[in-house]
Amino acid sequence: MLETELYSPIKDWLEAQDYVVRGEVKHCDLVAEKNGELVVIELKVKPSLKLLYQAVDRLKLTDQVYVALPGTTRSSRALSPFIRVLRLTGIGLILVHQSSLQARVEVRCLPKIIRPKKSARKQQQLMSEFSKRQSVDTPGGSQAKPLITVYREEAILVFAALEKLGQASPKTLKSMGCSQKAGAILRDNHYGWFERIDRGVYRCCSEADKTVSKAFPETLAACRQHLETQTLT
Repeated sequence: MLETELYSPIKDWLEAQDYVVRGEVKHCDLVAEKNGELVVIELKVKPSLKLLYQAVDRLKLTDQVYVALPGTTRSSRALSPFIRVLRLTGIGLILVHQSSLQARVEVRCLPKIIRPKKSARKQQQLMSEFSKRQSVDTPGGSQAKPLITVYREEAILVFAALEKLGQASPKTLKSMGCSQKAGAILRDNHYGWFERIDRGVYRCCSEADKTVSKAFPETLAACRQHLETQTLT
């Protein structure tokens, strides 16, 4: 079945519902109108990513967007995942079944306005991470190198404080403005920057300065500057 063979059955079906139908309007395969409401339908012989792009783009024009495919597509393995994506994007699907007598139009799924459900927990985590970042902004898209997370920033501040003091306890570090989690950061030592030299007393590892200075120079400089304003209590 050709794309043009999908047009007439759908046109007849819409006109039976009192729509005015036109083909090839502003790059849309089929446009229908009734009482000021527009319906846009893209006609294709098989599901594809390009068809999805076109249909999503048509949502700029109206909420009533369909894609139309031959009814033989119903048996295709690609149709089920295609329908799932259509439903996620709020796009409808029409199947045109052709027989020797007449064509039949089946609405497989209806368009609907989609308001994506937000995760309150993930939104809170994002806001928490955003609000706690202090020293240096990480350029967007720079995933290839280590990111400055809140935890890493707190660990770098602990490193800078130990660098300044030589050795210290978590209590002393917290009094200098380090994180309240300074003890856990030292004990867990995720990055291998610290070593315990006595009970509750830590220092920086010998190789840590080279590692931190090379990987996070701006954050380390900001932490050092921050510590200049702090006094031991």
